[in-house]
Amino acid sequence: MQELIFPAVGRWVSAQREWEDLVAEMRHELPARLCQDLVRQAQHRAQQVNWAFGRQMERRFKEIEHARRDGARKKGRKPEAKALRRRLTLMDPAAVARDLAAGLTPPDLSEYNQIVADLSRAMPHPGIATRYTLPPQALRALADQIAAAGRPMAQALSEHAQNLKQYAELVDRLRAQPLVQKGARLIGSAVATALEPLVGREAAAQLMGVDRSLDRALEQVEEGWAAFQREYAEFAAERQRRHQLIYLSLVGGLFLRVQRDLRRLGCELVVDEQGNCRTVATPERQAWLRRHFQAAAPAVRTALDEGRLEEAEALAARLVAQVVTDPVAARTELDGKSVGYLAYALHLSAWLARARELWGQGKPEAAAAIWRQVFTDYPCLVADADLHPVPGEPLPLVTAGFRLAAYAEWVRQSNRADEADALLMAQVRFAERLSRLNPEHALPGEALSPEMREWAATLSAYLRRSAADPGALGLPERPVPLSRYPGVLRRFRQAVGTSLETSPLDRYLRGRVNLLRGATAAAATGGVGLLAALAWLLL
Repeated sequence: MQELIFPAVGRWVSAQREWEDLVAEMRHELPARLCQDLVRQAQHRAQQVNWAFGRQMERRFKEIEHARRDGARKKGRKPEAKALRRRLTLMDPAAVARDLAAGLTPPDLSEYNQIVADLSRAMPHPGIATRYTLPPQALRALADQIAAAGRPMAQALSEHAQNLKQYAELVDRLRAQPLVQKGARLIGSAVATALEPLVGREAAAQLMGVDRSLDRALEQVEEGWAAFQREYAEFAAERQRRHQLIYLSLVGGLFLRVQRDLRRLGCELVVDEQGNCRTVATPERQAWLRRHFQAAAPAVRTALDEGRLEEAEALAARLVAQVVTDPVAARTELDGKSVGYLAYALHLSAWLARARELWGQGKPEAAAAIWRQVFTDYPCLVADADLHPVPGEPLPLVTAGFRLAAYAEWVRQSNRADEADALLMAQVRFAERLSRLNPEHALPGEALSPEMREWAATLSAYLRRSAADPGALGLPERPVPLSRYPGVLRRFRQAVGTSLETSPLDRYLRGRVNLLRGATAAAATGGVGLLAALAWLLL
């Protein structure tokens, strides 16, 4: 724990220097914005407590001074006595202690462990932060160090209470004396001296002795209160120093330790434009990752172009393992995207190429197994434009979706409707992942082509009409404009041919196209044409 909170904590003689050294160290190792936020937070935490008791104490001091000025300004025994009673009431040590309770109570530092937990959840390497969790007794010991700043002030307040008690006891004793009982009041010594010719030397001497005792007791009260005020001024500043130094040593020290641990792994903390603290690869590691990807990617592309699919898949899998295993490194920017995303794009291109080859060899079941795995389990969403280009196939992933749907319709004709629906739902859910994508965790660049999203929405609409229990599927509401169906049908038939013209899916697509044509004809003729009526029959 001593290493975590820095050895300086506890040696309060040089607290200001230790604070300055710690802030300088944080500025050197942490992002500027993060450092500023941590320093500001430490100061604010300390000020919050000081404000809690400071406002009340300052008000009390002002009222005491106001009563003192009133007593000096208004001549006469009654105004002086009234002002004195007011001052002594405001100096009541019990009331003062209540005002100071927030400053004398050890603060709650359990927020530190909550910050550790929050930081660990936001990091791809949570163990780096959680290892710095502190036991409650350690945090209580540090909180006691903050509250200990009030010990000299508490001692001064105790001495003031003793002086005030002695003064009150003296007043009570004097009031019980016969002279006072006869009507003489507790008055100033100057007044008692002036009374000597009137009441006699002996009576005046008694009055002067009484009042000098009171004067001395009151002087002790005033001196004790002045000493308390001096200690209070020291306490407020000292408590602020201790609280903000311990808080910054804890929280700032946590971020410093985590930063150093991350850098040993080739990562570091940065603050993005939105003010969020993120973990990224260090500039040196990012440069290495970019060079490595740019050196390895051409071999994968060449193997794909030359039809060496097993080799392409092996090279792509190795590249993914090298740049994606560490989620921080995978986010390294490259060409406006990330090395992890581009590595996945090459790897997915190899998978789709193998499935395409199996499809061309008349092995639809083997090809469908790959496509189903892609739409069900593939860890990254890849836009068609980022896949390796295929001659005559501008949308490789969408084409895979068309062919998997065609295979599903063949399965449906074998009385396996549930299996067919599952193959179509895999594509729907794959596209829905895009709407749930968390930018904090997704790889920069992750996306799907508009055509893939459109195809998934088409399948959702189809299943809503054809599935035995559409409600059980949890289908999303993403309507496709009728004007889009001719393009969908054209791309679908280009991918699968015309052998599925009698399938329910093909009939559904043709029905939507005919409905569009009927609506267009009706708009042109001003009535509901024959084509529109026929289109409804085909739905």
